[in-house]
Order: sequence, then C-alpha cells, then structure tokens
Amino acid sequence: MSVKSLSDYYGIDPAIFDKSGALDPILGIDTRLFIDPRLLDTTTAPELSGSAANVSTHFCDVLTIVEKIRKTGDVFWRAADKKLQFPEVKGLSIGYTGAGVDGRGMGKKTRAKLLETIQEIISAGNNDPAIFELVGVFEDGIGPDFISDMIATIIMPDLIRFTQRVCDETGIPTEEQRLSRDHQKVRLPKNPYSDSPLVLVPKDVLRELPVAENMQDVFYIAEQNEELRRELNKYIGDSWRSRTTSEKKYGLRKSFIENPQTLKDVVAAYLKFDISPYNFSDDPSGQVLWYTRTRNLPNEHALPLSLPKKPTAKDVLGVVKSICEQFRHLIEDGQLCRLLYDQDGKPKHESAAQLLFFGVASAYCEANSLDLSPESDSGRGPVDFKLSSGFKGKVLVEIKLTSNKNLLKGFQTQLPIYQKSEKSQYGIYLVLDNGGATEQRLLTFREAVGKTKDHTLEVFWVDGTPKPSASKAKEL
Repeated sequence: MSVKSLSDYYGIDPAIFDKSGALDPILGIDTRLFIDPRLLDTTTAPELSGSAANVSTHFCDVLTIVEKIRKTGDVFWRAADKKLQFPEVKGLSIGYTGAGVDGRGMGKKTRAKLLETIQEIISAGNNDPAIFELVGVFEDGIGPDFISDMIATIIMPDLIRFTQRVCDETGIPTEEQRLSRDHQKVRLPKNPYSDSPLVLVPKDVLRELPVAENMQDVFYIAEQNEELRRELNKYIGDSWRSRTTSEKKYGLRKSFIENPQTLKDVVAAYLKFDISPYNFSDDPSGQVLWYTRTRNLPNEHALPLSLPKKPTAKDVLGVVKSICEQFRHLIEDGQLCRLLYDQDGKPKHESAAQLLFFGVASAYCEANSLDLSPESDSGRGPVDFKLSSGFKGKVLVEIKLTSNKNLLKGFQTQLPIYQKSEKSQYGIYLVLDNGGATEQRLLTFREAVGKTKDHTLEVFWVDGTPKPSASKAKEL
C-alpha cells in the first residue's frame, strides 16, 4: 500500500487544498494532533462559528442534570451518564488511535469515575462548564485523544458541513455514508484505503496537545499564582515535576474538591491562557513535513531497486539495506536532517525520525513498483518490510535516536522480541545520532554491538547532527 495524502490521491494541487484551511490527512496514518476546545473561539472556518457555544451548551446541560442526582443509578445519574457517552469518532485521522484511524471511546468505568468527580466538584460549589475541558488534567484514564474526540463528537455536524464544503471546492468526490450505526447517512468522502468515511478538520483548531490536557501548562498557571501554588503543594509537594502523572492528577483532584477556589483560579487562568494552533510550517513534532519532503525523493534522488521473481530473505534484506543506505545519504549529505530539529535547533521526538524513515522507504518501494511493502503502527515504531505475495518473510527496521536512554535495551531486548513476534528473519537497528548521548552511553552501546553473536541483527549508524556546511548542500 503506497502512502498518499488525500489531495495527492485525488490529484489536487496541495497548495490549492491548503487554502481550504483543512488538514490534508495522510491516508491510513493518524496525525498526532488534537482538537483544542479553546481554539474553537478563534477558528476562521464559517461552519464552526457556533461550535464553541455548542460545546458550552452541552456541558451546561450535563451540569444541570448532575445537580439533580440523588444517588448512583437514579434517573438523573443515567441521564448524565448518557450525556457523557462519547462513542468512537470515526474518520478524523488525528490523535492517538492505537489501532487504525477510527478513534476510541470512553469506557463505562472511566465514565462513572468522571461523573463521581464532577458530582463532588459541583457539591463543593463549582459549576463552570469549562471544567469538562479540564478533565484530562485531574482524572485518570482520560488523555488528549479523549478530549479531542469528546469535542469532535459534540461539533460533528459542523465538521461534516466543513468537510462537504472543502470537498465541493476542491473536487473531492463524496457519497452517502454512515459514520456509525447511530448516525444517519451523510455526504462525505471515502478513505480509499479503508473504505470508511473521512471527516476533515480545520488546521486552526489543532494543537500538539490541548492546553486542557497539558500538565505543564496547568502547573505553569499554578506557578503564576502564589495562593494556588501553595494550595497545590499541600497535595503534590514542591517537587511536582518529579511526580508521576497519576500523582499529579490525584493532587489536583483533591485540591479542586476540598478547596473550590483552586479550581476557580485554574479555570479563570485557563480561559485567559494565550494559545495558538499547531505550527505546520515548522512542524515542531514532525507530524506533516516528513510526507511532503519524501514523496518526490525518487524523482530527485533516484535509487534503482529490484527483487527476483522468487526472492529469498537475503534478497529482501539486500533491498532494505539499500534503502537504509539511501536514508543515511539523504540525512548526512542532503538537508533531510533538518527535519529532525525544530526552528530553534531543538531535537524533535524520536517519532519524527521514525516517520521520516517510513516516508523514505514507502516512496522508494512505490517508485520501483516493488512487491515489498513497509508497514508500521501508523508510521511510528518498528517498520516491517514484507512481500504482499509469495515469500512470507520479513525484514524489520527499528529506528532509535542516540538521545534515547533505552538505546542499548532496544538493541539487546526490544528488537529481538519484535523479530520473534513478527517472524522477521532479519533485523536492522538504525541508530540516528542527534548528539543527545553521553560518551559513556555510546561506548557501552558500541561494546555491546561488538560482542553480539546474533547474525540476524545488523546496526546502521546515521549521523543526524546538523552540519555547519549544510547550507551548501543540495536542497531536498
């Protein structure tokens, strides 16, 4: 399966699609960005002009019902529970979906615990609907994917209208489809890779993490307020940075319930917090530029690849090693290494390197019409190269940055386990040096590699540190 964006699949100029304001989804891969409810106030998408009000109304209705609850399971409890049921959001292609690109809902136990916490908060004297946007910072089991999906569910009619307009303006075909069993048929584009509906999202409502989920942002707010900081220290302690996420959430939850003013201060600061949409030009977390910079590489830097009619495991290994060599060349001698760092020169997350390699591998396999397909969990993590027919073997490539503290463990433990579980005959450990390792860590790693007797494993070393002469290299 080749990797394509929606615009590329339908032959639409990416610049024209970009003017629509919609995220151009990479088909089959979830872009790890999230809808931030705060950004609904500033979006320029006309279809979403009333979305912020719709979200507030929904949560005000929940609070009104919760106030009437007398015991767990009564008619008002069940009504509130139903209002908090946010089923899987299908077709958004964003977030941490884990298995495919169709999203996840919230389980019954997590929902019951959230409802219990909301009851306690209301009893303590708080009934601001914005507390629902902050549930990710004080309730266990709720992360940015849920916050995003929760908001998307509420504003889905607006997102559908937005999708329909963008498709009509760009010429993307649509057809009547159901988003779920509970939805009526609506006119939407179809994901040609999964045969399921696609829902487009405006780029100006997306962030790397919603403010309401980012623990760092909440504690930044706390540090600006001496009284609030003192209150939180009762439950979390001065060294909150060393606490686990669960411990931090527990401290916030206790503080919000036992001292209502704490929550009021956090909500007030949250509503004033200055936020901006994700910077797609700089792409600080490496979510989108990997695709735009790799799709045309075979035309700019040709790499002939071929396999015999009846390839062996070593034949497949040879092709994969050629792709790794090309990746090394593009990083070390071209400008592809720039995608490993943000505009301030700070190294991006390891997933940026994984996506970059995945894009390179996919581009060259498709360009050479190989029966070989690189597959991965949404483009992140180990990449399995396997044939779609005939020979059933695999070659697995694991990408690790030298800044990863588990560099040695990945080679000695993780890669062999992946090989065994995926039935991969050969494994390549592609180490990308981003200058983030101590000399001792590198020495220990090299010594371990030198002592290994596993001939099915091979280490590829790629120098990904920025070069002073990079400006003179040929632009990719």
